[in-house]
Amino acid sequence: MLFPSKFTSFEDSVINKMILILETEHKSIGLIDLYNQLKNKFISIDEFIFALDGLYAIGYIEMEEEVIKYVN
Repeated sequence: MLFPSKFTSFEDSVINKMILILETEHKSIGLIDLYNQLKNKFISIDEFIFALDGLYAIGYIEMEEEVIKYVN
């Protein structure tokens, strides 16, 4: 995962990408729908998956089949 450093700016870091996902106005959304909504903000699908992994690891989202649910 890319974290902010002297080589990686905050805007290019996975933390910023996680914030982009959290800023969506959904309680739950399909994985494909979320990617299609935000794909212009990510360089590749790898960044999107890294951001989802990070959010899942810290307990901000849950996954059920292909639906992402935001946890309070």
